[in-house]
Amino acid sequence: MTLGTGSARSQEVVQALSVSLMGYDEVNGKALRITTPDLIRYFAQTNVPGGKLLLVTPSPNAPGTLDNLGVFLRVVKGNTILFDVPSPDTFNVYQDFAAVHTTGNRTTVRAINRFSFEYGNFSAELQGFATWTITQRSVNGVDLGGTGAFVASVNGAGTVDGVTSGAVPIHGTITAGAPRPSHEEAAE
Repeated sequence: MTLGTGSARSQEVVQALSVSLMGYDEVNGKALRITTPDLIRYFAQTNVPGGKLLLVTPSPNAPGTLDNLGVFLRVVKGNTILFDVPSPDTFNVYQDFAAVHTTGNRTTVRAINRFSFEYGNFSAELQGFATWTITQRSVNGVDLGGTGAFVASVNGAGTVDGVTSGAVPIHGTITAGAPRPSHEEAAE
């Protein structure tokens, strides 16, 4: 299946998602670095050279929306969708609190977000402070108004099957790039 095919995908908004986490094994205190390629490998349970992780928003959320944001993850390689990590059972971004400030067409949201992962060999519950930068606009008929780039400093606990000996403390950052319609991703 190729990105941008079908009418449902044409309204999706995608963002490159970057993960930089550090976990500490309880048994020996050994540090475990979890980056975006590692996370893709844990999801796929095999190496995925050249794979990219995308955050997908199927329909716009108003800036500062509280509750489940209804987003999911997508792993792609080139123009091919390898698999989706669906919401809410296997991936979830939940916004507990949001302070919204708008100036012109730019909105800044300072929020407390929770990121839940339960897919492949990776499971984690992470929470932290995020700053979202949102520009109210449409691109090629797709409303990008409720979606924005963000940086979240998170901490919590997680497991990696076959790597950690049970749940381990984790901290780090989750970052989403500028949003764009999913059919533009296929044009790259």
